[in-house]
Amino acid sequence: MRKLSLLYFFILYFIITNAQLSNRIDSLAKAYVAKGFNGNVFYSKNDSILFANSYGYSDFSTKKPLNIHTIFELGSCSKQFTALAIVQLVEKDLVNYNTRVSEIIEDFPYDNITVEHLLRHQLGLPDYQKILYDKRNWDRKKQATNQDVIKVLSKLKIELKFKPGSQYEYNNTGYVILGSIIEKLSNTFYEKYIEEHIFKPVGMFESRVQNNEKFIPDYENIALGYTYNDKKKKYRSVEKDKNHKHIHWMNRIVGPRGIYSSILDLEKWKKALHYNTLISEKSKQQMFTTDSISKKYGYGFAIYLTNNKGKWVYHNGSWSGYKTMALYLPESNEYLTILSNNRYEEVYSKFEADFYKLIQ
Repeated sequence: MRKLSLLYFFILYFIITNAQLSNRIDSLAKAYVAKGFNGNVFYSKNDSILFANSYGYSDFSTKKPLNIHTIFELGSCSKQFTALAIVQLVEKDLVNYNTRVSEIIEDFPYDNITVEHLLRHQLGLPDYQKILYDKRNWDRKKQATNQDVIKVLSKLKIELKFKPGSQYEYNNTGYVILGSIIEKLSNTFYEKYIEEHIFKPVGMFESRVQNNEKFIPDYENIALGYTYNDKKKKYRSVEKDKNHKHIHWMNRIVGPRGIYSSILDLEKWKKALHYNTLISEKSKQQMFTTDSISKKYGYGFAIYLTNNKGKWVYHNGSWSGYKTMALYLPESNEYLTILSNNRYEEVYSKFEADFYKLIQ
């Protein structure tokens, strides 16, 4: 009888504690909503969803509300999927981390850049967006693809800023090239590979990849991107923002960005990482490990060490009206996600810091 009483007490304590935590997260989110946040917030621990909620609209013009199944463009949070796809290809012996890119992609003009240099941001090339923004390099009336980026690199033969492998400098070009490597080695489109080898095996059926034909993927429950117009004091569709014209001719480039997902599907992704559903434990630890050059970056993840929660496996993202962040704590099996579709600036500064402090 006493054992049953203790069990009842612990269950009741667990329910009350989680309810209190959920209320605190909701209060925190609402404080940021009052300052302009529009998006979804999520927290899980030990595979139990302790908080999942939506704040605002997926379509500002129709006032269509967000829900926990709404998908958002992840921006650079897409890099972790690209990196894992490369790890899968390594496990299949189709490539290795020391393979030179020029051995895989014809006419790639740099013989000393390896796959690992791309994964860890050690390649020495400028960001592809900077390259394509120069009108001498790209006609903005055309939509650029990954293959176009490589063709431009081959044509320009831009001088490297540093010897590959000697410095860390975060940029998106390496992950564009990794996207093309995935296509070359798998003999299929990037989006098809991600769907078949990552989304389907773990049940991420809400998630989509930017395809080669549509501005956004075909999906009814999608959060449209918005930016704030200071002059008119209201939000506008990112397609009408002259400061984001690049989305019209860069939106087909994938690898560093281009994946759309929901907070619920991202929890499935976290579980796949935690339980080694898609790759081996050894490969995962390599993804989560830094080196002497990229001291805070693994493969597709920023890696930080904390005193009380162990390792942070983290990334944030920004693209066409979206700002996102996802933080995985492997030692305590916790997952925090904030997805915004109104480019809310504090998503990966103050908001995420307050969120992390709260769950401690």
